[in-house]
Amino acid sequence: MSMPKLFLLLLALLAPLAVRADELSLVTTFYTTISEKHAEPVSAEYLTVNGLQGLSAIDDNLLFADGKEMVYLYYKRQQADLWHKPKNPDDINAWAKMTLEVMAAAVKYSPKAAERDFELIEKVMATAAESLDDNSHYYSELNDTDHEKPKTLKLFARRMIDNILYIRIGSFNDKTKQNVLTALNEHTAAKGIILDLRGNRGGLLTAAIDVAGIFIDGGIIASVKGRDSSAVKYYNADEDSGFNLPVVILIDGNTASSAEVVAAALNEQIQARLVGTNSFGKGSIQEMYSFENGGKLALTTAHFYTPSGQKIDKIGLIPDYCTFNADDNAPIDRASAFTNLRCERESRERKEADIALAVSVLK
Repeated sequence: MSMPKLFLLLLALLAPLAVRADELSLVTTFYTTISEKHAEPVSAEYLTVNGLQGLSAIDDNLLFADGKEMVYLYYKRQQADLWHKPKNPDDINAWAKMTLEVMAAAVKYSPKAAERDFELIEKVMATAAESLDDNSHYYSELNDTDHEKPKTLKLFARRMIDNILYIRIGSFNDKTKQNVLTALNEHTAAKGIILDLRGNRGGLLTAAIDVAGIFIDGGIIASVKGRDSSAVKYYNADEDSGFNLPVVILIDGNTASSAEVVAAALNEQIQARLVGTNSFGKGSIQEMYSFENGGKLALTTAHFYTPSGQKIDKIGLIPDYCTFNADDNAPIDRASAFTNLRCERESRERKEADIALAVSVLK
């Protein structure tokens, strides 16, 4: 090989891997959005290190490793390349640039990554988002998703059980409040209410707040806190609801989000009893952000708290009466079901034993 050609080859090997301006802008914006908006502080280093783990999903021969001062890319267990971490740990642009350089190196060493190079940036962003919490997700335009069209359950049922009004809410929507009011007005002789929220994964927060307000005479229904704990938003009930019947709420392992808000508010504000199992524990709010590549990020930006200030997210609600593993063929003993201990999560939707216990509690 001639000297000029050898010189050019060495330059190519030693030169930094090229980074496209549009991709740098995309990753920088992505990291900045999360760093500024997520409910908890998140560093660009965390996003870079966790996001680049997604390379292994493209080619399991690729491994990205984090060191104290350096980061490393391995291919087939051999070190392929390494990078110094940015001198300024808060330099988001520098971390974004490193992210793209690692991806470019992955394409250079891995034929699989080279074939799917258009997916790399999407996979890294998705992996970074998923590392944040259970409810933050990145949706790539490359994937056929229906994240903008959530399936909303419209289940609502009511019936009288002796002198107890049983109301089942499968999801909170713009008709739920009126449905509940109609049921109450049509059964004024009821001596108590069973509110069945088993399997209810939430729905519209505003609808849930409205339903809770039917039962509460003023006071806090829920509060929302983001990263700035001094900026608290309160949802309050209107005065004089006119409701004064005892309430039992059925919950299970799939009771989540705004359904947990309602259950917690009624439990704390009107001493409604909770029957069932520990709820799901999704007490967070996600906001949607769009990026120039067509991708969207559902990012957790705040958390719900009960009227007394208890966090719901990842904790859930503990029932007053636990029905975990209870069989419909055997009645649940009220005394033995009473507990203030953790009660394992379980799907109890449609279990008649829970309804029977709720009737017993009300009587």
